[in-house]
Amino acid sequence: MERLKSLVESIEKKIGDLILYKRNSEITIRNLQEDKLRLSSEVKKSQEQINELKEQIKILKLGQVVNSSSDTTEVKLKINNLVKKIDKCIGHITSQQ
Repeated sequence: MERLKSLVESIEKKIGDLILYKRNSEITIRNLQEDKLRLSSEVKKSQEQINELKEQIKILKLGQVVNSSSDTTEVKLKINNLVKKIDKCIGHITSQQ
């Protein structure tokens, strides 16, 4: 009888330990999910910043070409290329609405 009581107490202790482990695991999972959302937001902001900086680089390069180039044909080709890209973007935007 004493052995059975000891066995039941041991099982109760293990169940209690498992419940505590489950609660701690749920807290850890919740914290990790919050971290994931926060980091995803930071990655998105960083990617947007990178894209903005890339566009600024393109603009600066175009400005350098315009300032340093006496050949207007090259400048006109670059401007036409940019206009085509802008038209394509506008087409995508209007088709999605």
